[in-house]
Amino acid sequence: MQFIKNTYAKLVLKYGKTKVVIGLIVLAVALGALTSSFMGEGETTEDVAPATATARTVSLYTISSGDGTAVRTADGNAFIVRAESGGRVERVAQAGDTVARGAIVAQVENSAQRAAVLQAQGAYEAALAAANQSSVGQGSAERAYQEALIQAVNAYKSAFSTADDVLRNTVDQVFSQPDSMTPGLKIDSRGDATKINDARVDLERRFDLWRANVGTASSDDALALLETAEANVSALSTLVVTLTSHVNDDDRTESTTLRGDFATARGTLTGVLTSLSGARSALIGAESAKEQAEIAGGDSDTSLAQAQVKQALGVLESARAALNKTAIKTPVAGMVTAVSISVGDIINVGSDVVFVASDATSETGNTVTVPLTAVKFTPTRAFVFTVEGGTLVAHEVQTGLVTTNSITISGAEGVTDIVLDVRGLKEGDTVTLN
Repeated sequence: MQFIKNTYAKLVLKYGKTKVVIGLIVLAVALGALTSSFMGEGETTEDVAPATATARTVSLYTISSGDGTAVRTADGNAFIVRAESGGRVERVAQAGDTVARGAIVAQVENSAQRAAVLQAQGAYEAALAAANQSSVGQGSAERAYQEALIQAVNAYKSAFSTADDVLRNTVDQVFSQPDSMTPGLKIDSRGDATKINDARVDLERRFDLWRANVGTASSDDALALLETAEANVSALSTLVVTLTSHVNDDDRTESTTLRGDFATARGTLTGVLTSLSGARSALIGAESAKEQAEIAGGDSDTSLAQAQVKQALGVLESARAALNKTAIKTPVAGMVTAVSISVGDIINVGSDVVFVASDATSETGNTVTVPLTAVKFTPTRAFVFTVEGGTLVAHEVQTGLVTTNSITISGAEGVTDIVLDVRGLKEGDTVTLN
């Protein structure tokens, strides 16, 4: 006390009495505000500052572990087990029954849910089979593509051999110097000699290049080879058709043999063109199939086959969850004290089913893991919030292991959906659900 008096005297001497008094008043106000703020985090959430008037949007986190849904009665001594699936009641527990945590207290008719599970199971198994075979399908597609490449090169070489034979041994019968720049057409062309001679010169150029490339033909450019061969054979076929018309009009004796040769040549070239076209189509189809197989059977997590498996698994899990909810379970152990439904009743999701007087000893160690942001802490207690009628309701819990993003809690039996992020919220706050 003497220290305070001495300090006060020194301050008055240095700054004057008026300034010292004002400073002490400011300090007192600041300390009072600080104390009020700390006390706002009192022993219960009810002691926190008044609830905010503006509604805040919140998201919910479901902590149901699959053992059923229930809410505490007003006196906190029992739980109301509620339905998670609607439908016709097939059986229900009786008052006085002793039930364990997770025990079935009622069963809703579930033929539609069972059928949905079977259908989803079949789709999932089909997706798995497709995924398992994707690598086999990819290998088959690759082999088919390689075979198509080989066939394309062979068709290219075979086309040259056949077409060159037609050119040398059939077409050149009507030219005096077929491999020169002036082939010299020997039959009556009715004024088409120049055009026919030019066509023969062009064919000589084409076939010289073709002959040079046959020995080095590679599957690397198989499609281009086929297109070149088709163009060359088409040019030869056009000349053969023109010459056939003139040979057929020639009355000389030797033209009789030529008519047969040219008719045969036309059929041969048509067969060659068909073969080349088939090889080209087969190559294009095999390449497309290979690309599709690579997409469907790739190692990437985003591959088509794997995506289909994940999608089918999601549908299956959803169907199983819907089936499981037709078995109404109690999340707490104890004794059934009252029953709200009867066999044959049609109930909805959320309907009251039975009342269970909790057996506290059987609930020991009933912990769940929730996001760390879902727990509100005071100096000595912890709470989670539920939303009832647009208002936050606090439920005291005991906390356990804490990690970076989560925390284990107990004492939340019967609480299903809690507020995901409670930072800045207080019991009684008005909220809207996201």
